[in-house]
Amino acid sequence: MSLEAVLFQALNGLAAASSLFMVAAGLSLIFGVTRIINIAHGSFYMLGLYLAYSAATALAGALGFWGGIVAAALVVAALGAAIEILLLLFIGPAVLLLLHLMLARTRFGRLIRAATQDREMVGALGVNQALLFTVVFALGALLAGFGGALQVAREPANLSLDLTVISDAFVVVVVGGMGSITGAYLAALIVAEVKALCIGIGVVNFSAFTVNFSKLTLVAEFLVMAVVLIARPYGLLGRPQAAVRNPAETEDPLRPAGLAVKMLGMLTLLGLLILPLAARLSPYTVVLGIDVLIAVLFATSLHFIMGPGGMHSFGHAAYFGLGAYGAGLMVKFLAAPMPAALLAGMIAALAGALLSGWFAVRLSGVYLAMLTLAFAQIVWSILFQWEAVTGGSNGILGIWPQAPFDDRAAFYLLTLAIVLAGILLLRCFLFAPFGYAMRAGRDSALRAEAIGINVKRVHWIAFAIAGAVCGAAGAVFAFAKGTISPDVAWVSRSIDGMVMVLLGGLQTLSGPIVGATVFTWLQDSIMRQTSFWRGLLGVVILILVLVFPGGIVGTLARRFHARRKPA
Repeated sequence: MSLEAVLFQALNGLAAASSLFMVAAGLSLIFGVTRIINIAHGSFYMLGLYLAYSAATALAGALGFWGGIVAAALVVAALGAAIEILLLLFIGPAVLLLLHLMLARTRFGRLIRAATQDREMVGALGVNQALLFTVVFALGALLAGFGGALQVAREPANLSLDLTVISDAFVVVVVGGMGSITGAYLAALIVAEVKALCIGIGVVNFSAFTVNFSKLTLVAEFLVMAVVLIARPYGLLGRPQAAVRNPAETEDPLRPAGLAVKMLGMLTLLGLLILPLAARLSPYTVVLGIDVLIAVLFATSLHFIMGPGGMHSFGHAAYFGLGAYGAGLMVKFLAAPMPAALLAGMIAALAGALLSGWFAVRLSGVYLAMLTLAFAQIVWSILFQWEAVTGGSNGILGIWPQAPFDDRAAFYLLTLAIVLAGILLLRCFLFAPFGYAMRAGRDSALRAEAIGINVKRVHWIAFAIAGAVCGAAGAVFAFAKGTISPDVAWVSRSIDGMVMVLLGGLQTLSGPIVGATVFTWLQDSIMRQTSFWRGLLGVVILILVLVFPGGIVGTLARRFHARRKPA
């Protein structure tokens, strides 16, 4: 490794830091005002890059290059304003150093800072919050599009940029500290330089073993984030976020299912039991049924910590992946029987949840969610790069059920039994004293601690329970597909799980079941109809969210109870 190579990578890191910071800037700015996390913000970055490339190729010379950059930023800004007006839906945290003078010296900047501190008071003073939100969203989208457009000369455009960039942008915002302009810029520099230096260092020999630092670029930013959050729970220059007052969102206590719900559940179970009979007419029905059941168990385990636990996780797919690989590796190396492999998958996921949960429960809010994402990305990178054990990108092949479950109908019934047992187990925990202690810690940690509840320990145990159940879903998935790859632990699966929970209803126990069923069925149906199924699926989900703002089950339950109340 030469000094020139290290300096070149350091310079390259500075360029990457500038672009990444612009994306993170828009996210943090909008989050400060609206408190909404914009998972789609990386798509603005990707769109800006594509628009700038199109302009540069259509118009030759400097006009095409620089004009395309400016035009791309303005187009994405207009799109951001339109999205905010129509949905108020996708917004996340970010800051921008270049906005310092505006935030400190102008009336608009004072409004943004005031809304960041106390949105309700700003509204009480007569400020048009809807207009303020729209302008801030448009400004954040402009920054994301501008950051993407600037990369047109040094980075190829591809359709996976949105998830990659949004992950890095979240890392920058969280490492720097929510709401800290200086912290975000410092974090962008640290992340970009660490990744660039890993490339510059390359392969280093340490006597008996060799370390390829360039492979750490897949996970370097998440390692940085994990270390920072463990040492400083609110980032380098951040501080604890003030709670947002919203008494209207107070949740009613969970109640055991009534007679009508129990009867509906029994009828649903009866229908599931006789579903294999449909295999004679449509064998694919059973295959889809297995996929739905696995998704239900995955979403239910995530809901266990998101709803009653109040711990939002962006990395739940890590436990799904550990469960799948735990089972697959038992079959690959030990030729273990299927029951032992399923148990090994649960144990692997349980161990991962115990490790990550021990650190995660010491944080809260976005910081907790991002630490779970960091752990998930570390797990994914290990699965992707440890080729001698996991098979790398090729994964593990030949994980098939053994007799008597080698028959598809029999495997379906086994899956149904495992899913039913997992759901009932989680439900038993929720209505036990443990479940009440978990919800008490979610609603008021200080009061719960005052009456003798060890909130962190309760939430840690909840993390472990959810991880083990999720691992069971992953282990069943491995045998259902016969092949697994690192994609089982990728961030997109975690996002799918969150969509399932929110689509059904976060504050209802049956919400994740309905949400997972609807999402999986829609995905399968739309995928087989058109090659543009991702966009169409997104449109359908957006329509469902607008029609059912509290989730399908949550909205219907609220309307039902409202009609039963006396006028």
